[in-house]
Amino acid sequence: MMTIKARYPLSIEFQVKEQVAKEAKKHRRSLNAELGLLIEEGLRWREMQSKQAAA
Repeated sequence: MMTIKARYPLSIEFQVKEQVAKEAKKHRRSLNAELGLLIEEGLRWREMQSKQAAA
């Protein structure tokens, strides 16, 4: 499966960027990869929450 990636400028608080950078370093990922992973996890979490609310 081919993944199409889109560039998107992101403005975040400095403290958030620093926290993500620490996580990226800890898990040996780039800042961009860590941000993408956190966004994907957040979307999955929201999906699970909406399914639980519907149940």
